[in-house]
Amino acid sequence: MSGSSNYRSERTSYSLVGVNHRTLSVEARERLSSIPIDTKEELGRLVKSCSLQEAAVLSTCNRFEVISVGEDCGDKVVEYISSRFAGGLNGSGFYNLKDLDAVKHLFRVTSSLDSMVVGESQILKQVKEAYKRSVECGFAGKYLHRLFQSAFRLAKKVRNLTGISDIAVSVSYIAVKLIQQIFEDLEKISVLVIGSGEMAELAVLHLQSYGCKEVIIANRTLSRAANLASRIGGSAISLSDISRYLSTVDVVIGSVATDRPIITKDMLRGIERNASLVLVDLGVPRNFSNSLRELDYVFLYNIDDLSNTARQNVGLREEAAKDAEIIVEHGILQFQKWLDKVAAEPSIIDFRARVEKICKDELESALKGTLDSETLRKVVASIAPPLGRKLAHNFTEILSNGGLKDIDEDILLSILLNNG
Repeated sequence: MSGSSNYRSERTSYSLVGVNHRTLSVEARERLSSIPIDTKEELGRLVKSCSLQEAAVLSTCNRFEVISVGEDCGDKVVEYISSRFAGGLNGSGFYNLKDLDAVKHLFRVTSSLDSMVVGESQILKQVKEAYKRSVECGFAGKYLHRLFQSAFRLAKKVRNLTGISDIAVSVSYIAVKLIQQIFEDLEKISVLVIGSGEMAELAVLHLQSYGCKEVIIANRTLSRAANLASRIGGSAISLSDISRYLSTVDVVIGSVATDRPIITKDMLRGIERNASLVLVDLGVPRNFSNSLRELDYVFLYNIDDLSNTARQNVGLREEAAKDAEIIVEHGILQFQKWLDKVAAEPSIIDFRARVEKICKDELESALKGTLDSETLRKVVASIAPPLGRKLAHNFTEILSNGGLKDIDEDILLSILLNNG
């Protein structure tokens, strides 16, 4: 290091590129949800193509986001995703956030402040899964570890201090509320639920709480459907049997992972019904073909349609959300302090090394001629490092907290050694 180098703050750049239910339609989000990005090969290809140092991908029915560490990598990620996976999808629906804007966004997402249903609990689990995949694939390092762990701590604080989750509702709840608005008395209807995961299970529990007595669970794995059905007193069928029930059930809720629609217009062709059929699609990719809307007796709602119902409940959570935003802002300030400390590390190391060298030189000069060379070497080696650390301690504390950014290190040394 040259004698005239200034304090350096070489900040590592965070990037967050993504789309969500506000910026992109469900049709377009379907293309992104089919990306097999949770494999090590695909994530590795993304990292290599965009020259990323670290990366994680969050993919849910409402959002697709790439959180990364690197140099000016946001635009590269947008271009890569648009061209490789999205079938020509342009970047107009993407948000491209950098540094503290990216940090704030992930903090808000993890705390469920950016969810379609503010305060819902599923998003925290989904972010943890995204982080876990990145760790397992070997693409999470020092910076993503700190970012995600900070986000998880912050989300916990938001839930504990604001009670936002106490007044929150899930997407499954919104779906059942919609059904209740249509039918009023759920005791008189039969519902077919496709899927047996958390979203399906929550939907079933909410249906029961509103008095629904006839629930049929359909799943690829019949044993899983039977397991859920036994717990709620319903019945279980396989996916291949769904068509036999479409003439009798009143409602079908879809929440299964699929690469093609489970229910299509052709499946309903020729079926005679005496009442309307309500289809509530919670899946992305969608479980029900959009062409079903062409049938007069079918009322189809997808996950974007549910956002209108969700907005009706925003008023209940506004005050809690305001308190949560304050906690997020405080979390960002704390994260900024850590970034300052990390950015100062090269200068701290250099500064300590220079102070230690000065101590070593001064000790050697003062003791020269009084000790033999081997004894002198041992004495200097035992005294110079701790003496240097003690002398430099107060200044490196200031450096690590982001102070003295524009002061030349030679000036600091002059102040430290009182050399003028």
